[in-house]
Amino acid sequence: MEDMREDMGVSISYVKAWRAREHALELVRGSPEESYEMLPSYCAMLEAKNPGTITHIETDSNNHFMYFFMSLGPCIREFRTVIRAVIALDGTFLKGKYHGTLFVATCKDGNNQTYPVAFGVGDSENDASWNWFFTKLRGAIGDINDLVFISDRHESIRKAISTIFQDAHHGACIFHISQNLKNHFKHERAHSLYFRATKAYLVHEFDRLMVQIFNVDSKVGDYLNAAGYEKWARAHFNGKRYNLMTTNIDECLNSITRDARKLPITNFMEYLRMNILQKWFHDRQTEAAKMDSHLTEWADNLVQENNKKGL
Repeated sequence: MEDMREDMGVSISYVKAWRAREHALELVRGSPEESYEMLPSYCAMLEAKNPGTITHIETDSNNHFMYFFMSLGPCIREFRTVIRAVIALDGTFLKGKYHGTLFVATCKDGNNQTYPVAFGVGDSENDASWNWFFTKLRGAIGDINDLVFISDRHESIRKAISTIFQDAHHGACIFHISQNLKNHFKHERAHSLYFRATKAYLVHEFDRLMVQIFNVDSKVGDYLNAAGYEKWARAHFNGKRYNLMTTNIDECLNSITRDARKLPITNFMEYLRMNILQKWFHDRQTEAAKMDSHLTEWADNLVQENNKKGL
């Protein structure tokens, strides 16, 4: 409305401006309906040009779209060979005409950078959607020893993991629990102690911190106990979650795709492939070729920092 008034000296209604904008976007991107029709062809080309890539499209009895899964061949191969077997999970809203939810499974590479493994699309974060996504993820990555999942405490995720990945370990995002602590208990001291307890390596160190939390507020201690120490405390976790204590790597990806999630589905998948995965892998390969040490830059800096602390 403002552009038309300034550029053309014409006043138009909000509805007309909105229609004009939607029409212009459709001319550039194509319609959402056309995008869904193109998805099978896009998947076929993706698998043909990227060996090992796995895609799935699920439709209902009326041939209406239900679910979509995509995992590129290079992502699968590197995950199975060199990436730590810790997968962060999250779902975020799509903003197109038909909405839906984007499911994301990500890891961290040796340089502590976000490493996407798989993407999915479904109607919402419910039992059926997460179960379908995990089934396809299992088919893509196969059986992984000591596999760990990190997520918020969404019940649908918990049930799907226990059903599809029965031997995997499931940890809770410590940030999500901390937000619940902030909302229900107004104790900054307890909150600070909680974060120290989450990252403690030794059980006796963890126990000492928990005693302090109970002394500050027994209700906070009871809440953390009910959440399950084995879910959020590194000292009690049954698997190896390394330094992955939160789902921030998923949140980072969600932030990067904030505007792209408005795109029609095929355009959005191509955005993920080209603007994120292809660009990231190219840039990282270029940087890796310049390395002159056995450790990545992040790991080398971490070792040097620890050496200084030990002096």
